Amino acid sequence: MLPTNTLSRDKLNSQRGAYQNIHYGDVLIKYPFCLDCDKYDIPYINEDVKFNATEVKDGDVIFADTAEDDTVGKCVEVLNVGDRKIVSGLHTYFCRPKYKLALGYLGFFLNSNHFHDQLLPYIAGSKVSSVNRTSIARTYISFPDSLPAQRRIAAILSAADKVIEQTRQLIGKYKSIKQGMMEDLLKPKEGWKKVKLGDMGEFYVGGDVDKNCFSPYPTRECKYPIYANALVNEGLYGYSSKYEFDKEAVTITGRGDVGKVFYRKPYFSTIIRLVTLIPKDSDIDVKFLSYAMSRISFIIESTGVPQLTAPQAKKYEVFIPDLPEQRRIAKILSGIDRKIEAEEKVLEKYEKMKKGLMERLLRKE
Repeated sequence: MLPTNTLSRDKLNSQRGAYQNIHYGDVLIKYPFCLDCDKYDIPYINEDVKFNATEVKDGDVIFADTAEDDTVGKCVEVLNVGDRKIVSGLHTYFCRPKYKLALGYLGFFLNSNHFHDQLLPYIAGSKVSSVNRTSIARTYISFPDSLPAQRRIAAILSAADKVIEQTRQLIGKYKSIKQGMMEDLLKPKEGWKKVKLGDMGEFYVGGDVDKNCFSPYPTRECKYPIYANALVNEGLYGYSSKYEFDKEAVTITGRGDVGKVFYRKPYFSTIIRLVTLIPKDSDIDVKFLSYAMSRISFIIESTGVPQLTAPQAKKYEVFIPDLPEQRRIAKILSGIDRKIEAEEKVLEKYEKMKKGLMERLLRKE
């Protein structure tokens, strides 16, 4: 274990500096298991900031010692440092291997279930989880004696990472295209009407889940989706044998990440803190309406937890063209959404494949 600094984000910048700093937040969220310094941006330390820390070398490992869940202990192996001056920052443990190992091997092994399961008994905290350096020192590392064998494992998993990253970039490209299309297609034009959401239909707030009618997975009896406040998979909470709504609708997250908008097909239910709008007029294309509403910046005035209520939502306005134009715009944007959804399914498949590879390749025989 080598020295780290305690510099917070406000001491860093993305432009310039003599030293770059690996922050624990980036380890947890931004960086892959093997951090290639040629490919990923690492923040700079502001020129006027003083600190003491040891510079990172190729093959060094940076652990995140704090997280909001059991991802605490995620780490990166640093590669291709080159002439850069890089240090390890706030809430990190900086480790330098004593054994000669193939570059990349530790990055994958230390993020595998085989290793992370050793950390679970040592993770402490309720709201924020943490693990200390003494606990990390108690864990074991296993590796093939042969360097070529280590290199083969690292190469296979690196290839999987490359495919995953390419898919993520493609998804990002499609999302950028969609954003640009929405800016153009949904910009109000001559003949469009400004309409209050409250005048367009009825608003509802979902109730509690009836546990007698609930299943976390679809079954023959429980086949109607229940949506919650944007938990996972666009708020999919589970399935019910009953439904609240038999028409197309738009739902808005009412708490937490307030104002996220989703189109819903008929026959579904919602739970509390999800606001649902059912348009009453046949001259409204509901998919178009969901795209138009997604451009609203819902501003919530609250002294406590930010939340959106149905009365608040009713006050907002959208611009609406005639029905044929609504359908045309909705068809275009739905097409790009289908591409995004298809690539997200591919990404999920690749990530599962990589996880399976890690389980097999990094298992101690």
